[in-house]
Amino acid sequence: MNGKTFFLFLFLLLLGVGGWYVYKQSDTKEQTEAVKVPVKYGDLKVEVTATGELQAKNSVQIRGPQVRMGQLKILDLIKEGTMVKKGDFIAQIDQSELEKREDERIDQITGSKGEVEQVRSDTSITLSKLRDQIKEMQFSIVNKEKEVNINIYEPKEVQDRIQSDLEKLQRDYDTAVRNYEKEVNKAEVKVAKVQSELRKNRGKVSQIRSDKKQFTVKAPSDGMVIYARNRWTGVKTSIGTTLYANSIIANLPDLTVMVSETFINEIDINRIKIGLPVTIKIDALPDNQYTGKVIDIGNIGQQRPNFDAKVFDIKIEINERDSLLRPAMTTANTILTQSHKDVTYIPLESLHSNEEITYVFMDKNGATVRQEVITGPYNDAHIIVKAGVKEGEEVYHSIPENPDDLDMIELSDEEKKKYQKIEQPASATPDIERENAEKES
Repeated sequence: MNGKTFFLFLFLLLLGVGGWYVYKQSDTKEQTEAVKVPVKYGDLKVEVTATGELQAKNSVQIRGPQVRMGQLKILDLIKEGTMVKKGDFIAQIDQSELEKREDERIDQITGSKGEVEQVRSDTSITLSKLRDQIKEMQFSIVNKEKEVNINIYEPKEVQDRIQSDLEKLQRDYDTAVRNYEKEVNKAEVKVAKVQSELRKNRGKVSQIRSDKKQFTVKAPSDGMVIYARNRWTGVKTSIGTTLYANSIIANLPDLTVMVSETFINEIDINRIKIGLPVTIKIDALPDNQYTGKVIDIGNIGQQRPNFDAKVFDIKIEINERDSLLRPAMTTANTILTQSHKDVTYIPLESLHSNEEITYVFMDKNGATVRQEVITGPYNDAHIIVKAGVKEGEEVYHSIPENPDDLDMIELSDEEKKKYQKIEQPASATPDIERENAEKES
């Protein structure tokens, strides 16, 4: 390689390195500028968003058998979404336990019948013997009375002896009659007791057979079958599901009025009020949008699957009537909790906080600083800034290098006192969490 070629190669290399450096500087500058966002002025809606599931506002419940038993198992179900008529088959519940009870009662009935016959047979024999004894006594009394009449002329001692024998026979006869009556009463009581048990068992069998009809669940009215969800697990009723007596198996919804059942995080529930307007979108109908309002708010929080915190159940009624809406469709609900006119606001990601001051990063007089701000209500994306920044200024959307070394520009005491009388929500909490997450990453 001669000298000219070497210098030409070196020149091109330096030119390439310089171009790459300029490009990187330009790219870095663009990236730095890209993380700045303008402070905006206008209207801000404070909204709470949550997913929900469509259900009919009114529906007829289909319940399982109303019997005193433990857990019941579903053996068969018709397909969910089937349109049924009143009296159509819905589900078959395992009735093997009920059949076992029926067999036991039938065995007891058979035993009771045998016992009644045995009591009657034994009583018949006993009473027959007593009747024979009574007849013999009656014959003896008649003969003794004849003997008394024949011996009226016999000495008094003989007459007294014969009369004494007659009286003894009469007493024995009276005792035998009373014993006979006792045996009759005793037999009647024993038979009545066995017959009472027999009637009881027959009644139980009749009740069991009536209950067995409930184990074939039928539609109480016309409608579309929608299976119920377990309140705690969220799992729908299906073949093999176990349930208790009188549990809800399914519903026949009135599809003319639909509601979205929605669960709101406990942090946001205090912002939800009856009557708040709601915008509703349906995942299955992406081109459609509906309106609604909050009609019910649960009083007790609950722990639900797939939720980190406790949630409250609310219901949102949909204003529009649409034949396309079906139970169990997933909804995206946007609840308008507040609407603020003519306010200054910035993205939530631009807000930061330490233990004492809430602030933003911004450039002032050619230097990046931390500017103290006073904030107001916020939504999922933006937060109102009451003091510290103005429309048109720019704030950093991310944390610049060495943030703790930047100067803090605090608001004047007059500005702070001006807003101390105005109630402020705890708006710094989510930003502290974001800032800590960014620092850790």
